Amino acid sequence: MKILQIGFLCCFFINGSIGQGIVVDHNSVELFDSIPQQYKEAASKMNMLFMDRSVGGNIDEYLNCLASPWNTARSFCKKYEHKDSIYSVSPSEVFWNGIWDRSNWRYEYWPSACSEDVQCFIDFMQARMDSFEVMGCQFSYLAVTPGSKIADPVNGFFGSKISRNHASVYSNFAMNNPNKKIIWWTSSLARGIGTVESEAFNNQMRSYTKNNQLILFDVADILSHSPEGTPCYDNRDGIAYQTENNPDDGLNIPAICPQYTTETEGGHLGSISAGGIRVAKAFWVLMAQIAGWQKVTSKTFESKNFNLVYFPVPTSDELVLSINAINLNASVELFIYNLDGTVMKSQTSESNNGSKELIRFSVYDIPNGLYILKIRLGDFYKSMKISILH
Repeated sequence: MKILQIGFLCCFFINGSIGQGIVVDHNSVELFDSIPQQYKEAASKMNMLFMDRSVGGNIDEYLNCLASPWNTARSFCKKYEHKDSIYSVSPSEVFWNGIWDRSNWRYEYWPSACSEDVQCFIDFMQARMDSFEVMGCQFSYLAVTPGSKIADPVNGFFGSKISRNHASVYSNFAMNNPNKKIIWWTSSLARGIGTVESEAFNNQMRSYTKNNQLILFDVADILSHSPEGTPCYDNRDGIAYQTENNPDDGLNIPAICPQYTTETEGGHLGSISAGGIRVAKAFWVLMAQIAGWQKVTSKTFESKNFNLVYFPVPTSDELVLSINAINLNASVELFIYNLDGTVMKSQTSESNNGSKELIRFSVYDIPNGLYILKIRLGDFYKSMKISILH
């Protein structure tokens, strides 16, 4: 048997709140059910405006879903069965308790004359600043198409050349309005976007907001991870889906999971509910934190203290791992997913002050193919792509 690592997918060592900064990503969705009533009410009372294109309209609709009791909400809000049953999700993914009043939160489509331009957003807000405490704008997946300059080191949003659509313009707007909370967003994603440009831009956004202690709503991270936390990649993977059968380009670029859209190239959230509900729940987590909620899951553990060594044992059909995490007392959970996000095998090993040596994970009963190996140690994750060949 041969097991070959062919690339790291992702590592998550994300701090839910660093100083004045806030990061809400796919790990934050589960916090929705633990938002205290005090901060649910405080968030609901805040006047907020966000500007976006059509996916923003989808998010707006799903915020409306949560504003109704689950049992009387529109069927649009509770679709968990995908037209391709492989991508159906658990009904629990589209369930919520209570009424989440968002009547003070407003969605605005980009003005036609200056779409996806932060100066355009600022100009729109100038006459409305007294009406809103929280505000922000998102670039859609149409802004990160192949050939886009948005991530260019010179002419891009974070580039060296300053233009009206530049991070410094948005940042100055925030500094000039210190009594307002300004949200920064990663882009929306589509099945075909995943692009080199979207990946670069979103990584730049994460780095910039982290370094400057800003508020980040990481929609791209939420939409590019399945409900189980498995990363999803673009549709140029050689796997046929409905009318799409793009050849494999050999790249793994984060894209919206098929569990969240029925489109083959686009990324709208309206035909299946899981993605829209997850983003809406995450937005409530964001607003609760902006309103002052501090008691959230902290993921401040340093990655340098989390080490993983793994190697195949060809004669015994097992993967052997040595994991060491200093001062972290947690069990080690191992999962193997197929590329559709189905769990093929899982195993939990008891903790020993965070240090594990020679954990043996049998793979003899898993068919040949490509898989995702995910290791979870407390709040920390490491995932990689592996190939199993018997």
